[in-house]
Amino acid sequence: MGRIQLHDIRKSFGAVDVLKGIDLTVDEGELVVFVGPSGCGKSTLLRMIAGLDQPTAGRIEIDGTDVTPRSAADRGLAMVFQSYALYPHMTVRANMAFGLQNTRMPKAEIDTRIAEAARMLEIEPLLERRPGQLSGGQRQRVAIGRAIVRRPTAFLLDEPLSNLDAELRVSMRAELSALHDRLGATMIHVTHDQVEAMTMADRIVVLRAGKVEQVDTPLNLFNRPANLFVAGFIGAPGMNLWAGQAKGGSVQLDNGAMLPLPVGLAVPDGAVTLGIRPQHLRPQAGGPLQAKVRLIEALGPESVVHADMGAGNGLLAVLPGQPDLARGAVIELGYDPQSVHVFGADGQRLG
Repeated sequence: MGRIQLHDIRKSFGAVDVLKGIDLTVDEGELVVFVGPSGCGKSTLLRMIAGLDQPTAGRIEIDGTDVTPRSAADRGLAMVFQSYALYPHMTVRANMAFGLQNTRMPKAEIDTRIAEAARMLEIEPLLERRPGQLSGGQRQRVAIGRAIVRRPTAFLLDEPLSNLDAELRVSMRAELSALHDRLGATMIHVTHDQVEAMTMADRIVVLRAGKVEQVDTPLNLFNRPANLFVAGFIGAPGMNLWAGQAKGGSVQLDNGAMLPLPVGLAVPDGAVTLGIRPQHLRPQAGGPLQAKVRLIEALGPESVVHADMGAGNGLLAVLPGQPDLARGAVIELGYDPQSVHVFGADGQRLG
C-alpha cells in the first residue's frame, strides 16, 4: 500500500498563490522526487501531503481514501527533515523508540523494530550514544531509522541530505536508493539538487512557481524536455539555448551561424529556440559553431569550456579529457543533428 493522489491542490497565503492546481499520482513503491528553484512550492506541497499544512482547495487521497481533513498523525506517513530533529538528551535507541512508546506499543515489539532498522542502516554500534556524539551522516541515519520503525504507508523526505558535505551526500544518496529497494516503500523526496534527483528517482516532478512543468523519468526529462524551463533546469552544465529563425531545415542564429535540424523534424519557419546540451558538442574543423574561449574548467577526465559566439550568444561545451586550449582561442565545434532540441515561440517543445 502507499498510493498517493493529489487532485487540484491549491495553497494561498493571503493574496499570494503558492500552489496553483497540482494533479499528481505517486504509485505504490515509487521513489518520486520534487525538484525546482527556490520558492517553487516543492516543500509546501510535501507539507500538504504530510498533513502539516492544509490546502486552500483540492483533495489528497492515500490508497483511495480522502485524507485531506485528517491530521498528520492520522495519515500513516513518516517524515524525515533536513534538520534531523533528534532529542539531544536521549540515546539513539530512545530517539527511535519515542514515537512508538507514545502509541503504547509493547516493549518487545519496539525492541524488535529498532533492531531491524539498526541492522538495515548499520547503526547497531551507535544505539547507546547521544546525537551530540554522532557525525552528520550518522544523525541522518538515525532520523531515517526513526521513520522506518513506524512502518509507515509512505516516507516523505524534505531535503534530508542538504546539511551533509559533498562526499557524504554521494554515499547517502546510494544508501537511500538501496534502502528504497530493500523496503519497497513509497517515497517522496524533495531536493534542490538535480543530480540527487537524477540519480535517485523513478520519476521526477519539475515544479516552477507553484505549477508542474513536467513529470517523467530522469532520462526522459534529460532527453526530451517538454519546454524551455525544463530544458534549462535539468542537466549540468545547463543546455545551450539560442534564439534564431527556422527556415528550410536549419536555424539561423543572431550571429549568422546556420545550424542544421534533425532529419524528419517538421519545424515551421519562424522564431524558435534551439537547444544543444554541452555534452553533445564535439571538436570539428570547419564545424557550424565557432566561438572564442573565455574560460576552461579542467576537471581531469573532462573539461568544461565557456566560450562566446558573438551577438550575445554564449556557449558551453563539455569536451573529453584535457584539450590543449587557451583563453582567447577560437574553437570550431559540430554536433549530431539528432541531439538538437527545438522549442517554439511559446517555449514548448516542437517534435
